[in-house]
Amino acid sequence: MIETMSVRSVRWDITNSCNLSCLHCYTSMSNVVDLSFLDVLQIVMKLLPFGLEEINFSGREPTLRQDLPSIIKWCAENNLRVNITTNGTVLDHKGYETLLKAGLNMLVFSVDGVSANTHDKIRGTGNFYKTIDSIKYCSNYIAKLNKPIKTGISCTLQKYNIQELPGIISMCDSLGIDFLGINPVSICGEASSVKELLYLFAEEILTCWEKICKEFNEVKPNYELYLGTFPMEAKFLNLKYNLDLPVIQTGCSAGKTIYIDPYGKALPCYMLPPVANNMPEIRQYLRYWQILVDPISKAAQYFEPFISFANSYSQKNNENCRQCPDVDVCRRCPLIALSDPDAIYRCQIAQRQISSFSIDNSNKIIPAKKNYITWSIDGNILLLSLKKGDFTSEKKFEITPFIKSVWTEIDGVHPLEKIESRLQAKWPNLSTEKINKNLLYTIDYFWKEGIISIK
Repeated sequence: MIETMSVRSVRWDITNSCNLSCLHCYTSMSNVVDLSFLDVLQIVMKLLPFGLEEINFSGREPTLRQDLPSIIKWCAENNLRVNITTNGTVLDHKGYETLLKAGLNMLVFSVDGVSANTHDKIRGTGNFYKTIDSIKYCSNYIAKLNKPIKTGISCTLQKYNIQELPGIISMCDSLGIDFLGINPVSICGEASSVKELLYLFAEEILTCWEKICKEFNEVKPNYELYLGTFPMEAKFLNLKYNLDLPVIQTGCSAGKTIYIDPYGKALPCYMLPPVANNMPEIRQYLRYWQILVDPISKAAQYFEPFISFANSYSQKNNENCRQCPDVDVCRRCPLIALSDPDAIYRCQIAQRQISSFSIDNSNKIIPAKKNYITWSIDGNILLLSLKKGDFTSEKKFEITPFIKSVWTEIDGVHPLEKIESRLQAKWPNLSTEKINKNLLYTIDYFWKEGIISIK
């Protein structure tokens, strides 16, 4: 029930207004008036008792609301993190100063090209240079404020920009941002009408990921990179390009986060309206909680069917996923799986690529646990907690007593030959050949899982 759940985060389309008409936008315009300032505060106050920590204001274009600084200030005074995603073309420098001083925690700009020609083809003529100027100004102003406000860029990978997008790594390195996120376009809602102009096949996306990661490895920029990858894609890219992309296997946060539309109506997922627009079988889950007038119990009643569906959805239903070693724990977004069933093929291609990798079997290599991992062992379960930047996750591994011994010996100091020598003392009944074989297998497995590095 929602009364006992932690609604930690909210994605809120705080306005239905926008000054642009982007090709890939999946929302539709409406003449309904936005919520008043007082209504916004009432909604936040109603959610506070349920563990609300963070609000992500988007839009269409949130900076069109003149009361946005006042909303941010009120939220900050009530100990809420506030993040905003903007196209970066509405406010002047003074407007950004007011926004940043109000108590903002994160400011994300939408950039969909490395050149004005590409970006403006997607978002409208004359917008590229406005957005880049806004990013530069905000980065410099935040440095002067000396406040821990993060800036980032969000980019949508699509047919129009795929050829030049690897160059975004170098471009962003000059802008002073804290992170860059790139996600493949979602063909749903209004974007479905121009699918042929936007859609990319699995092989195209994976090839682009490789080019981006190669560039990132060569440039070594001072910001975090987040890609909208499937789990095996992230593992493959991390191995090949020595990166630490998050390996996200539980992509559905429905029930822990909620989506609020511009009229104060809530759903357990922001993707529900655009996906349901194209898929009649999803429309049964479009049961809006009217926050201002409905009791909290209605949220439980309305959200539970979709949350149950999302939690029960498994890639085991996909014939090509059944042999994957992660199929039991992989819980990717069911709406993406249903609206674009070919997308999972990227994961399967990457899995085949991973099988071609192996560690150097030299006994001089030194394995080390990643420094952003904390761990504990309970019986035969190895529990890992990962925290890197704003990304956090947990992984569980069922391990044998021998693997437990290997894990505890990995210290980032001793090479394999020393670890093998210690294991021989602990396991005198095992042959040297078997210890060596099992040690290499275990190190190889942990390396491919991305929880250890090899020096």
